[in-house]
Parts: sequence; structure tokens; C-alpha cells
Amino acid sequence: MRIYDMDKKCYTEIQKHDNPLTKIEQLSDAMYCYKNSMFKMVYDATQPALVSYINSLDTNILDAEGMQWLYFTSGTTGVPTGVFKTKENSHKQAMALIKTFGDMKFNRVVTTVPFVHIYGIDIGGVVPMVLDIDVWTKENFLPEELVKEAEVEGTLVVTTPVFIKALNRMKNNAKFSKSLFLTSTAPVPIADGREFYENYDCSVLQLFASTETGLMGYKKNDESILKAYDGVKISQKDGMLRVSSPFVTQKIISDGRLKRVESSFQTEDIVEILSVNEFKLLGRSSKLVKIAGKRVSTVQVEDIIESIGGVDAVFIKIRKEERALKDEILDIYVEGSLTLEAKTVKECLKEALGSLHIPFKIYNHKKILRSSVGKKIGFK
Repeated sequence: MRIYDMDKKCYTEIQKHDNPLTKIEQLSDAMYCYKNSMFKMVYDATQPALVSYINSLDTNILDAEGMQWLYFTSGTTGVPTGVFKTKENSHKQAMALIKTFGDMKFNRVVTTVPFVHIYGIDIGGVVPMVLDIDVWTKENFLPEELVKEAEVEGTLVVTTPVFIKALNRMKNNAKFSKSLFLTSTAPVPIADGREFYENYDCSVLQLFASTETGLMGYKKNDESILKAYDGVKISQKDGMLRVSSPFVTQKIISDGRLKRVESSFQTEDIVEILSVNEFKLLGRSSKLVKIAGKRVSTVQVEDIIESIGGVDAVFIKIRKEERALKDEILDIYVEGSLTLEAKTVKECLKEALGSLHIPFKIYNHKKILRSSVGKKIGFK
């Protein structure tokens, strides 16, 4: 495996960096540590709250014995969690993912994501190292640049749903049937997956995962059913997914304390189990709003509204109000040129969800904030 710096147009060595700042340095340092079985703590140093939390931890709990990585979740839904992973966790996970590629062969990986989290490191770094192919990356990608790179046969693209949406809007005449796109961090709406395949004759493999569990399931293009990876055992408790696999962490740092993890990890994902290795994701427990006794996913509502022309992005917060009795209210923050009206939203929601009255309030012309991996985290 080699690392190609697309900004400098040259290959760079895999070597140790004491303070890696650029994406190239982050990848080089992480792969040096992985290759030499050196423990490494991985987190996004651009998030002041996360850095402050890590600095506040007792150094005695940062026990690296037998561990390869200590990843940290962003903490967007609460206090960050530190997640220890072994080298074996990463390697077995890479092998399980590679198996889903089938007969497809790749000559290189092009990754748009930073190397400050499990998706960037394990998928954008460890997978190409196991395949012994080069990684191409740069600080910032434009959608048209990604199209050009994907046209090169045998390219595995590691990216996020933001780029899938952007490429769909371009409607470029390019085709890249010999390449494959991987996405994670958020679901790709079914319509977006179908449109991407029809536009570019290229599949999008959506990875369903978390820092704690590693890879859990996958689906392609406009599929709605997730298939569990080899070695992943799925079950259900109180409607929520439980996962047991060789990728699941055994040790975490929660609320500043070291904790062991049960072999069957309890997630907050609401699912419908269809078979021993198939399931449907209904939503996150923290992202479900109760309307007239029914549970509706705010992610689904965001996708519906984002299909409206002139709307670039939508972020929804759930607000509880006593006057609304048992129902909850959706505060809808909209980024785009359109001044979205309540009548338009009601019509779209009715068409998609039926005659379900959803209380909401619209805030137009906001800027939707995203994390380094494209996950929506707020607005301004």
C-alpha cells in the first residue's frame, strides 16, 4: 500500500507523525501505527469540546495494553464515548467488507473522508492496506473532481451521502461501472441510491455501522433491507438492535470511566428483524417523534423535505410542548434558496406518509452544520 497526495501530485511515505494535521499526515501516521502494532488514540482535534473532554480524562484509564485504537465518538448526542479496538477487530472487519465486493477488483482507493474516526481509518486506511492497493486523497474534494477519479476503472471510492446527493444534482454524462462507491455516517435515501445508479451505472454500497459495533450491515443502491456481515449475529430487545460480532469493542470509556462491554452490544437503533441475517432500519430511538400514537423518523422527514426543489439541506429538532398534549413538535431548519412554506411541507408529508398530522415550525435560510464526516450536527 502507498499513499498518493493528490494536492502535491506525489506519493508520500507511511511514517510516524507526532502531531498529524493534514489528511495525508493523519493517514500516514495511522497506517504506520497499524503496520507496527503501535497503539494510537484517534479523534477530531478540530472539535474544542471533544478535545477538552479527552484532556479531562484520567490518564490511568487510557490503557493501551492489547489495543490498536482508541476512537472517540463526536458526542453530538451527548457525552463522547471512547471506544477501544484491537488490530484483530480492524482486520476481521476489513475481510468481511471485502467479501461483499464479490468479483469486483480494485486498483486503488479514493477517499474524501478525514482520518479522525473509525470510518476514515478502518475503511479508508485498513481496507486498502489489506488489499495492498494505493490510497489517493486530498484535503478537499469538489464533486466534479470525484467524478473524474471515479471514471478510472477499478476505483473504490470511500465517501459520504453528501457527495452522492451532489453528484446526482450534477447529472454528469460520465459512467463508472467498473468502480464502486462506499458511504456511511447516514442513510442514503432510496430515491438517491436509485438515481445515482441510473445516472452513473455505478453502485453505492451503504455501510451501516457505529464506532462501538463496527460494521453491522450493508445494502446497495435502492435496497431497503440490510444484510448482516459475515460473523455478525443480530437480535432484538425492546424493538432495538443487539449485535454480537468479532468487530464489537470489549472496552469503552463512558462518562469518564472505563467499562467492559457485553458480548452482545445493545444499540439504540429501532429495527425489524426479517431473518437471521436480514433486517430493516426504522430509525434511532433519539430520532423518532411520536405523532398520534405513531413513531415517525425525523431522518425520513428530512429526506422528504430535501426532495423539494430549492431545498439544499434540512435539520430537524424534536421539541416537546405541554400545549401539544402528548404529541411532539418538529422544528425544521432549512438551508436553500427557497422560502419554504408550511403548505408545501404539509402536501409533501401527506403524499409520503398519508393523512398524519405532524405539528411543525419552519425556520428558513439557515446554514446546516455538519461534522467532518458529513453528519448533520446543528445549524446557524
